[in-house]
Amino acid sequence: MPTLTTPEPFQSKRLKRKQFSSTGDVHIQGDLLISTQILVGGDLLVDGDLEAEEVFCLGKLTVTGSIRVQSLYVGQALDCGGDIEVEFLLKTGCGAEWMARMLELDQAKPAKDGSPYMDKLVHPVILQRNDHQEVFGGYGDIQALGYLACDVLDCHGNVQLDGVFDVVEVQYIGGHLTASEIEVAGDCNCKGEMFSETDITVAGSLFAGSVTCEGNIDTGSIHSQGDISAWGYLRANEEISSLNGEIHCGRWIATKSTIFAAKYIKAGESVIGEKGISCGDDYGILAATTLRRSRWAKLGMVSAAKQPEHLLSGQFVAGKKTQPHRCAGEKA
Repeated sequence: MPTLTTPEPFQSKRLKRKQFSSTGDVHIQGDLLISTQILVGGDLLVDGDLEAEEVFCLGKLTVTGSIRVQSLYVGQALDCGGDIEVEFLLKTGCGAEWMARMLELDQAKPAKDGSPYMDKLVHPVILQRNDHQEVFGGYGDIQALGYLACDVLDCHGNVQLDGVFDVVEVQYIGGHLTASEIEVAGDCNCKGEMFSETDITVAGSLFAGSVTCEGNIDTGSIHSQGDISAWGYLRANEEISSLNGEIHCGRWIATKSTIFAAKYIKAGESVIGEKGISCGDDYGILAATTLRRSRWAKLGMVSAAKQPEHLLSGQFVAGKKTQPHRCAGEKA
């Protein structure tokens, strides 16, 4: 059986077409402007901006400018020098078989030469090369020097942004999420650490390995395997829980539901859990750590349906209700 050679990469200067496809690697030395679909079986490098309706790239996608598309599917990593705007779904870590079925290549008529339907997506040599990429670091990662905005995100690896993370729903992030600000209109599921240089706002439920925020956290509910840490306040409508770590906020913590941490619960000001507050048996609850004792009753209170165990600092006040826009310690 003859040995297949790697196909020559497709190279072009600024490219503007209705549709574009290649089973190998592609290098565009300028903008890539496609009015409908882009299909690349290998790596795609664009020295400029990328605009299209749908983009399928089985290899690594690198764009030095910005990306503006309706849907984006990447097999390996996504690296962008500007902003990423995706109207609908952004997905990384896509396998060859999944992508071929998504494109319904398996439903097409068999090729006259008997070649498999996968050859329509990717050259066999490129496919063999791609199969080994998952063992290397960076598989499924998203990096951008600007912001990321999309409707639904499903990312196999890490997400690292210099700008804002603005997503309607995060189905899954398989690694860490780092951004200057994090805004999610629905639910957010992140396997690793979430880190924001400013605020984290999640309207729905937030699930993460750990959460670190240099601003405030506002969420429907928050569940973390590890620590939850905020320089400002932490506010939720439903449960706040750290299953294996501690909760530590520079200002106050408040929820209409319960607060639980396996270790310490620490707050510079008040801690309010309308339905209950609990921590690990060998730990404690420390409120008002930044306040004088004379201010505990007003600004350093700990409030729940009943007095929590292991209260180490702060003054217990029964039945305090959280307010829609502010908490004890927040100026009116």
